[in-house]
Amino acid sequence: MITYLKVRNLAIVEEFTIEPGPGLNVLTGETGAGKSLLIDSLDFLSGARGSSESIRSGTEKMSAEAILTVPLSSTEALVALGIEMETVNGSAELLIKRELSANGRGRAQLNGSLITVRELNTIMDRLVDIHGQNEARDRIAGKSGRELLDEYAEAAPRLEATRAAHAEWRGAAGELETITSSERDRALRLDLLKYQIDEISVARLAAGEEETLREERIVLANAGEMIASTGGAFSLLEADEDSAIALLARAEHLLEGLAAKIASIGAAHSELREARFHLQEIARSVSAITDSVRHDPDRLEEIEDRLVAIERLKKKYGGTVEAVIDHLEASREEFDRLSDYEASVAQLDKQEKAAFQRFAAAATHLSELRQSAATILEHAVEDELRDLAMEGTSVRVSVSTTPAETSPMVKNGQGVAFGADGFDKVELLIAPNRGEEPKPMQRIASGGELSRIQLAIAAALFERSQKSAEATLVFDEIDAGIGGRVAEAVGRKLLDLARSNQVICVTHLPQIAGMAGTHFRVWKEVMGDHTVARIARLDSDQERVEEIARMLAGQSVTDSARAHAAELLRSSDLPAAGRKPRRSAPVLKQ
Repeated sequence: MITYLKVRNLAIVEEFTIEPGPGLNVLTGETGAGKSLLIDSLDFLSGARGSSESIRSGTEKMSAEAILTVPLSSTEALVALGIEMETVNGSAELLIKRELSANGRGRAQLNGSLITVRELNTIMDRLVDIHGQNEARDRIAGKSGRELLDEYAEAAPRLEATRAAHAEWRGAAGELETITSSERDRALRLDLLKYQIDEISVARLAAGEEETLREERIVLANAGEMIASTGGAFSLLEADEDSAIALLARAEHLLEGLAAKIASIGAAHSELREARFHLQEIARSVSAITDSVRHDPDRLEEIEDRLVAIERLKKKYGGTVEAVIDHLEASREEFDRLSDYEASVAQLDKQEKAAFQRFAAAATHLSELRQSAATILEHAVEDELRDLAMEGTSVRVSVSTTPAETSPMVKNGQGVAFGADGFDKVELLIAPNRGEEPKPMQRIASGGELSRIQLAIAAALFERSQKSAEATLVFDEIDAGIGGRVAEAVGRKLLDLARSNQVICVTHLPQIAGMAGTHFRVWKEVMGDHTVARIARLDSDQERVEEIARMLAGQSVTDSARAHAAELLRSSDLPAAGRKPRRSAPVLKQ
């Protein structure tokens, strides 16, 4: 549930701040006042693509932020992202903020942590459903017929399995296609592979060899200097008559007589002896270095040639010795595969066919669930439409296929088109009047009918949905093109939804505005050279009466309009006569 929403610098909005309540919230105001901009901000916060053209003129960026309370059962995705949350009474509080600059750059934050727009969309999809007036006529809350049916059928596990099987099949098919196409130039490829294998094999590369050679090259290149310097150092340490070790031995001998009698001299004598022993070890090490070094121009030239050969192979096959060795192994595997082409093709063909059968089985399993759910969804939507004064409307959720002659997916003896989501083509078909053949919703429904159909589908989905009881449904002028008795029916349906969900609705109908638990009025003001949209919550009955009377009568509000508005408010507080209880959704076999 959204408890706080703030919007800045969106079109004519300088700043909007509202605190929606639970249940039914309405936004009213004259056409063009900016009501739908608030819905646009929620769409922006839900991960919709933002446009720098929407930024208020004269400003550098627009922003929207909201606070939502979310049941802990809906926070799995947040936990996976490592988002920190505070929990109170079994709910978590989320602070979502998104900005967009005039240069097109933007960022999204959740509880202070940066997240991607894709992650934001995934999270908000479970919490907010937006039904927009400008939405494509074949989509509901941004979803296609197939997506709506999958949501109703709770088909996510089967859909995920189908997509995984499709990806596995595509990988196997790709390998088979690669080796099949390579047959055309297989001989040339074999020649190239053999050349590369021979070239690398002859070199007999070993991991770590290059580093060892470079170290040996340094020693050989400096052999003369090393012999002179280490020999001279050994002479100074031990070999000369006046070497450091000889001088230490003399000093040690001078102190030896008093070492046993005087403690301080004894200590100094011991330290001199330790120093002499240590220098003797150093002298032996320096002497060993001298003995190990040899002046060998031939070996130095051999190392130089070897390093040049290694460098050439590195440049051709990956940049490192390890990459060259890996290339050799891969080339040998490909050479063996191409050399034994028929066996390789047979093996890959077998793997591809098995992978496709697994995908076909998963897609069929998914299709069976969709077909089972389609009939139930039809009845559920028809039930909701009866509540919306569309008693004669019939609904068909068509689950069909699209013919494709060359497709390996065969259903009822005919090839059909398919993809990662299976092979089903799902359409919502509507017949507004008895005796008519159902046709695609986008072609037959009028504006008012389409509004009620969207509302009916939303109600059916939320009847069944596992979404949180605190989810938010947003309707932007879902009541377009209706009035009178139908308007009251739509209002009652919105109230039904608002019993277990937060509902935010932009409306021009006084019947619906009168039913709201929370009412916001939107209007425009001219501030200097700019037009600014304003919003205010109507807390008193008098304020609500005036606004509803304006909706009834227009700019010239009469006493009779006020009386009618007051009556609408009073009647909205009464229990709805004959209101039926919430239906329990049938269980689909998974």
